[in-house]
Amino acid sequence: MFKDILNIWKEEEFLKKVVGDFENMLREAQDIFDKATSVFWKKIPSQEVHALIYSKDRKINEEEQKIRRRLIEHLAINPRKDFTTCLVFMSIVKDAERIGDYCKNIFELSYILKSSPQDNLTTSFQDLETQIRENLKEIPSAFVSADSEKAVTLMQRHGKISSQCESMIRSMIDQNFSADKTVVYTLLLRYYKRISAHIANIASAIINPVEKIDYVAEGLL
Repeated sequence: MFKDILNIWKEEEFLKKVVGDFENMLREAQDIFDKATSVFWKKIPSQEVHALIYSKDRKINEEEQKIRRRLIEHLAINPRKDFTTCLVFMSIVKDAERIGDYCKNIFELSYILKSSPQDNLTTSFQDLETQIRENLKEIPSAFVSADSEKAVTLMQRHGKISSQCESMIRSMIDQNFSADKTVVYTLLLRYYKRISAHIANIASAIINPVEKIDYVAEGLL
């Protein structure tokens, strides 16, 4: 459904601006994720990217507001035209904004953790990061091209990431971690899971009707 709508809108300047702003939001979120995780694992000092991360988060928020303003102005002029598509964009821009927020939250965790993050779970955490980073890289092009196959793949990957996050949280019960590390690791896994979920929500807009955006079809995962 959404692919057909995009094809109709291809030549409209309005669509180009909306899609361009939306892509910018996702690219900025991807950059925040890369920098935030690098800080968390002590690969770069927090002060080196602190101002940049908060600047990028503000830019994502501004892009969201710009898109919403464009959509409202478009509907004001064309109240019966493109209503469904505008609803879709209203939904997914919030997902993109939330991705940016959770990436910023990962950066903020680095200030809470006092002990070294390196331990027997490090490899599992970094495996999750690799999966999420790959999904963040793929979702912009998948959305713009309305790639149904890629959308399904991204949603299926989310199912695996979600299960892995929950499994790791349960496994920490038997770990002799400090209180601060237990809290931080649990939050980190929740942030991973939410970032992955918002990517899947955007992917769902490619293949689902409006009322089923954010929902995965039974048997897909």
